[in-house]
Amino acid sequence: VWFARDKGANYGFCEVASMEETERALQLDGIMVLGVPVSIKRPNDSMGPVGMIGGVPVGLQGMGMQGPGAMLALPAVQVNATSPIIHINEILKVDDKTTKDDYSDVCEDMAEGCGAHGKVLGVMIIRPEHAQSRPGLKPGDVYLRCATTDDATKVMRAMGHRKYDGRQINMSSFEEGKFNAELLPMM
Repeated sequence: VWFARDKGANYGFCEVASMEETERALQLDGIMVLGVPVSIKRPNDSMGPVGMIGGVPVGLQGMGMQGPGAMLALPAVQVNATSPIIHINEILKVDDKTTKDDYSDVCEDMAEGCGAHGKVLGVMIIRPEHAQSRPGLKPGDVYLRCATTDDATKVMRAMGHRKYDGRQINMSSFEEGKFNAELLPMM
């Protein structure tokens, strides 16, 4: 573990023994410590695991790199929202046991968690009755209405790699005009 000692610096680094421990640590991103959210991320120059085919990293076949320890550094992709509306795909698995409280809990969680990273004006979760009246809507999907496209970008960058209820969060921008015409009246 290493912490910056420069005046005003508020970051540090730690080395973790395994990929499994790294993945568990990354799930803590955004955890509140003494009322302040802590950001936990890989450094920009980190080495990430690559897919394997026959024990050889994808893209490195025939290059003499064998074994599970071989890694390839890939540049991080910067997410940029194209609208202040974020669509989160099937954040809630809806079945016959899903209650009204389940929907409310997801909305509260999304408002609180995403709202810590950008201004969220509203959260809408698609319920079965919405999907019946509007083909194309999926129960369990969530739409976040952010104050600006910049706020949506901040939310997507901070939350897009996280998991909710054990499932990866899948976020994308959603057309604001379509949201205002079709979904806003249902909020």
